[in-house]
Amino acid sequence: MKRIRKVLILSGLRLFPNQAGGHLRSGNLAKALARLGLDVCIYSLAGRREDYGSGPSLLQEDIEPGLVEEINLSLPLGLAQTLARRLGLPRLWQYPILAAGLIPASLRERLHWADCIICDLPFVPPIPGPWRRKPWVLLSHNLEYRLLEQGGFRDRHLFAPIVQQWEQTASKRYDGILACSVEDYIFFQAHNREVKPIQLVPNGIDAALYAPDAAKRIEMREKLGFQAKDRVVLFSGSRYAPNMEAVAELQSFVQKNQEALKSASIHFLILGSVAPAGRSPHMLATGFVDSVLPYFQAADFAINPVARGSGSNVKIFEYLAARLPILSTEFGVRGSELQAERDYLPFTWNSLMTRLSRLDTERSPEAWRIFGEEVWLRHAAVSDMTEILRQQWEALERGLPQQSLRLVSQMPQSLRSRS
Repeated sequence: MKRIRKVLILSGLRLFPNQAGGHLRSGNLAKALARLGLDVCIYSLAGRREDYGSGPSLLQEDIEPGLVEEINLSLPLGLAQTLARRLGLPRLWQYPILAAGLIPASLRERLHWADCIICDLPFVPPIPGPWRRKPWVLLSHNLEYRLLEQGGFRDRHLFAPIVQQWEQTASKRYDGILACSVEDYIFFQAHNREVKPIQLVPNGIDAALYAPDAAKRIEMREKLGFQAKDRVVLFSGSRYAPNMEAVAELQSFVQKNQEALKSASIHFLILGSVAPAGRSPHMLATGFVDSVLPYFQAADFAINPVARGSGSNVKIFEYLAARLPILSTEFGVRGSELQAERDYLPFTWNSLMTRLSRLDTERSPEAWRIFGEEVWLRHAAVSDMTEILRQQWEALERGLPQQSLRLVSQMPQSLRSRS
């Protein structure tokens, strides 16, 4: 059987450095493929605001051995992205452009180079051309139409039906699908009339990046102004509506429970663009930071108060890898195998203060650290993306059309030799 050696991940947005949960899913999958021995290129249709200027129209970044990201910085696609953001539109603009084959020459070269193309989210369709006969795989993050159904009037009534149609007919366009959770796996299988291979690849992280470091913990807590007696509860997130709603609820909770939080020495650390930078009694928000990773070292616990969304939640796997005991709503641990009380501490807004007040009496700080380590060891095999993908990718590859894989060996040597 002809094996896939070169993988192109086609993304609408720049993925590295990772700044949001979606970046983590796609970026960690790319790193996992490279660590499994494949040659991987991420081609991003548009960059970030700071990428644009007088530099080249194609920015290339070496991420790690076997993995490179190429970011297209041509003006038309950059303007399309900017306009969509300013109008508050979802990423639907990518679909008609790519479906019409209106792509830069640099992307054409990479499409010739690749053995297999992974489309990051259903907003990225297969592109017409000779490369269409190669395997095209959809990387799902969740059911995008269900997220849109939870938005405003325009999202619910105009955009959600369009994306629902794209997702229902995904098996007609893609040769395989990498589902994120049981929810979207069941959905895609229910509409899989073409019997395409669908593999469940849940959210996983690059676990080594989150390992606790005692020296870095002391340094970061001093930098943030936390005392030894303080119990720091971390929440990490981007400007994603369910995250922002959760932070608003958390802010209201802090306002109502000032005295109890002071008595228990509880402080919340809010990481990332989900909230503007600022400090108030018992809550510190960093605002946007280049990397949230160093801040994990300062925390004693992690919390996920998210109450809506779709798919699984990447932050849960980050918390696990950081060995942080997790407080979560039942919804917040969706897509994981965590069991209440054994693996995480469940709460509602009515019970949260009681739960926080008992932390020091239930276990000592050292015992909580041991608890976090034990939970991680139970779930490490299903939390690290490389381990998750090791078997799932092989299963997907076996199900892809063999004639598409054979086409690679028939390509001219000038195209096959590019690395």
